[in-house]
Amino acid sequence: MEELRPPVRCPRCNAQPSWREARAPGHPEDPPGRLGPHAIVGWTCNNCGYFLAASQWES
Repeated sequence: MEELRPPVRCPRCNAQPSWREARAPGHPEDPPGRLGPHAIVGWTCNNCGYFLAASQWES
């Protein structure tokens, strides 16, 4: 399965942040299938705190 990668620039502050992965609550190492192909639900920008949902970025 292809690994999700966040965008290079933050849509809010347009900086090149280091992103923190936001994982699905409960079981951070969920097997594929229960919550989709991966446990990552999005990323948070370390500069401005903007949350980017993986579903927004994938589409």
